[in-house]
Amino acid sequence: MIWLICALLGGAILILFWLTGEELEELQEEDREYKDPLPPFMRMVWPVVRWADRRVAVFVPQALRERVERRLVSGGLIHLIETGQFVALKIVTALLAMFAYLFAAWMLQRFDLVFLLASAALGFFLPDMWLGDIRRAYVRTVCKELPTLLDFLTLGLESGQNLGGAIRLTLAKAPPGALRLEFARVMRDISAGVPRAEALTRMQARVDIKEVTVMVAAMIQAEKVGASLGPVLREQAAQRRTERFLAAEKKAFEAPVKMIAPLVIFIFPCTFAFLGYFLWQKVAGSGAF
Repeated sequence: MIWLICALLGGAILILFWLTGEELEELQEEDREYKDPLPPFMRMVWPVVRWADRRVAVFVPQALRERVERRLVSGGLIHLIETGQFVALKIVTALLAMFAYLFAAWMLQRFDLVFLLASAALGFFLPDMWLGDIRRAYVRTVCKELPTLLDFLTLGLESGQNLGGAIRLTLAKAPPGALRLEFARVMRDISAGVPRAEALTRMQARVDIKEVTVMVAAMIQAEKVGASLGPVLREQAAQRRTERFLAAEKKAFEAPVKMIAPLVIFIFPCTFAFLGYFLWQKVAGSGAF
C-alpha cells in the first residue's frame, strides 16, 4: 500500500513538472530591447509573472486595467512593465507573502487564518506601495529638473529660434533626466506627424504635475496667439526656483517638530533610565537605605 501511494505521488510530481515545462515553453522570449531593465527582484519572478499575466490577469476588469495604466504612465514605468503584467505581479507577490507566512507558521508551529489573510493583502498591495514611492520620486525629480529645462528653452527662444528649435536645443544641451526624456518623446511624436500642441498635451497627461501643466499651457497659448514665450518661461523658471527654496525652508523648520516624537519615545526614556540608575547607585553607596 505504501509503495502504491509513493508511486502515485511520484507520478503526480512528474506530471506537475511536465505541465510546468510545457507552460514555460509556450512563453515566448520577451523582447525588452526598447524597454527599461527590470529590477533584481522582478527578474527572479518574471517568468511566473508572465505566466500569471497570460493565465490569470486576462480576467481583470477593463476599468481596473485603465486605472493601473494611468498610474504606470504617471510614475514613468509604462516602459518597464505592462498593465497586465503589473496586475499579475500583484497576484504573485500575494502568493509569495502567503507562502512566507505558511513557512513561518510551520516553523513556529502556530497558524492563524487572520494573519494568513493579512499577509496575502500585504503582498497584494506591496506593488502599489512600490509604485507610489516611484511616483513620489518621479515628481521630485521632475520638479528639480524643471527650472534648468526652462532656462534652456528660454535661451533657445531668445536666440531667435521657434519653439521646436528651442526644444531641440534643450535636448542637445540639457543634462539627462526624466523631463528631458519627456521632451524627447514630444519630438518623436512631432516627427511622427502629431501636431505640436497635441504632443505637448500628451506630455502633460503623462507627467500629470501642476508645474508642467502650467508650462505646457503657456507654450500652447503662446503658439496660438504668436506671443513671445521667452519672458514667460524665464518668469516661470524663477518662480519654480523660489518654490523649491520655500519648500526646503519649510522642511528645515519642520525638522525640530518631527524630532520631538523620537526624542520623547527613544531618547528621553533612556536618558532618565541612566540618570535614575546612577542616582540609585549613589544613594545605595552612601548607605541611605
